[in-house]
Amino acid sequence: MGANAERVKEFWQIFDDARYDDVAGLLHPDCNVYWPNTRELFRGREKLIGVNKRYPGRWYIDIVDIVSKDDLVISVVRVYSKEKKQNFYATSFFKFKDGLITEITEYWGENTEAPAWRIAEGLSETY
Repeated sequence: MGANAERVKEFWQIFDDARYDDVAGLLHPDCNVYWPNTRELFRGREKLIGVNKRYPGRWYIDIVDIVSKDDLVISVVRVYSKEKKQNFYATSFFKFKDGLITEITEYWGENTEAPAWRIAEGLSETY
């Protein structure tokens, strides 16, 4: 695993520990974070830190996969709340320059049960 992938791994560990201020050292001060699902842009690391500090509830992170090529790292994580029993997958694209994260684009999807009709008709199966 390359240096940038290790930084992404550290990024997610910081989020899992809810130590949001500590992520500042991994982010370029002017990094941009895009959440296409809600069409939001967070300009600068302080905005990303701020939104996570204010986000309701306590959330945990399990890393599913990390893939790295040059200055691009892609991660898939499961984000879950023990209190609300909700969980999501986030696929994140991290761009780096000089060892710092300059851009993150994250796609979020809620985990749900497979529709019963697809299982009943044999079109899919659960795993």
